[in-house]
Amino acid sequence: MNNILAVTVTYGNRFHLLRQVIDAALNEGVNKVIVVDNNSEPESREKLKEYHKLNKDRIDVLYLSENLGSAGGFKRGLKRARDDPECEFIWLLDDDNMPCPGSLETLKKFWESQDLEGKEERLALLSYRKDKFDLKTIKSNNQEGVPGKKNSFSGFHVSQIPLYVRTVILRKIRENEATRPRLPPEVTVPMAPYGGLFFNKKLLDVIGYPMEELYLYSDDHEWTYRIICRKGRIVLLTDSIIKDLETSWDIPRKNGTMLSKFSPSNTFRVYYGIRNRSYFEKKYLVTRRYVYNLNRVLFLLLIFFHDLFFFGTLKTFKTVLRAIEDEKKNRLGKRFTD
Repeated sequence: MNNILAVTVTYGNRFHLLRQVIDAALNEGVNKVIVVDNNSEPESREKLKEYHKLNKDRIDVLYLSENLGSAGGFKRGLKRARDDPECEFIWLLDDDNMPCPGSLETLKKFWESQDLEGKEERLALLSYRKDKFDLKTIKSNNQEGVPGKKNSFSGFHVSQIPLYVRTVILRKIRENEATRPRLPPEVTVPMAPYGGLFFNKKLLDVIGYPMEELYLYSDDHEWTYRIICRKGRIVLLTDSIIKDLETSWDIPRKNGTMLSKFSPSNTFRVYYGIRNRSYFEKKYLVTRRYVYNLNRVLFLLLIFFHDLFFFGTLKTFKTVLRAIEDEKKNRLGKRFTD
């Protein structure tokens, strides 16, 4: 397998992270790294330009004049890779996803071992990121657990309340690394984040590109879930390891709960997360509208009391309401104003 291109999207002032990712990807053996500069800060962009000058044969940079979000950024990076005559395979990486030694080789070996008919248009592989995949879900190989239970709202379902309670009570035991068994080498999952996804570029002819109207959050899930909807397969390889140089905002703190990310300081992320997750759920997961509505009401009550009790304000609650209303009226795109 040759002609592998890595695609990454950067923003803000993150060159110090991006460079580690590029260097690691090149060391793993990718032929070229396509970087989409999503209107990053001037300091970071200048450093990238200098770095690009020294590595023009192995780095291709697309500079955007505005931040198009993860959906728009990866869409343009994917199109750039798709149109590159030297590209055969694509490996997506966030700008803080540093591939560990042997991660790409693991992907290549597994791909070559598969005899799935038409795998170029049906199969995607995924590198393992510890913070992105719950151990219990991986061990159970429960495909429904990753996108959420049918008719759940933002991942919340009334039938799982006992599980939520049990999770909080036993968190310390479950988080004890010493008690964790070895992960299975491969797990089929129903959707994936951008970071770590590996596939033949012919897959793009089947599933298309990310939905730019979602802007960011859940755009990766909506896009990759199309693989499953078209009778394809996504395989997580736990021996292909990517190190997250920064912890994602939506990963609960060690002693946190499912509501930990809902705070007045996070309303930008909360808005897009709720709005786009609602879009995804209605498109793919809702089979009983009354159950979905019940879960939404209960979830809103939880947010209401969480907001009032912990912050003495209803800012987050109001943001969630606005996100739900915008999704109902199909007001997508870049819309958030604080």
